Amino acid sequence: MNYKEQQSRKRLMAGKTSNDLLMLMAICLIVFVGLAFVKALWFFNYADDKELAKSLFHKNVLGLFTVPAEAGQLATRPWTIFTSMFVHQNNEVWKVFSNMFWLWSFGYILQDLTGGKKIIPVFVYGALGSVIVFVLAYNLLPSLQAQKAFASLGAANCGVMAVAIVTTLVSPGYRLFPMIGGGIPLWAITALYLITSFATISISD
Repeated sequence: MNYKEQQSRKRLMAGKTSNDLLMLMAICLIVFVGLAFVKALWFFNYADDKELAKSLFHKNVLGLFTVPAEAGQLATRPWTIFTSMFVHQNNEVWKVFSNMFWLWSFGYILQDLTGGKKIIPVFVYGALGSVIVFVLAYNLLPSLQAQKAFASLGAANCGVMAVAIVTTLVSPGYRLFPMIGGGIPLWAITALYLITSFATISISD
């Protein structure tokens, strides 16, 4: 570890850097809890038809926060470009837990290496880039045209992935648990994260 990395770690451990990681996680969790509460109300109102409740929630509530693939719909909901950054796909508990675990893991290392001011820009730019690619893909690729009117994106997972990749690029030789055979290289953890993330993507996503 070089001098810069040592100084960064000392500042982080001493609590002298602003902990943007916790703030970022708090925003994601607050958005999740708020949407989960509204979702529970929808299921309460349509207790006899859970599929209808789920469909209406996705259309009338979650759709106000996620980015629609159809350009015309996006033009009427431009704020979703921002709100989608903090929404997890389908607002599912397991997805949020997974994303927050990886965000904490990679985000802590990124703050350790670079200080507390890089994580939010990396997260936001990663999520924004995914929104652009998502909209372009659905409007330019013929194979996705049929789903364009119904597809939407919660880009929080993409922001987390951006943090993971940037952290690895900053210090690919960073090792975790050095007491175990010299440590586990960060790139190996990142590879595991990417494999599990892509392996759990559904066909509709």
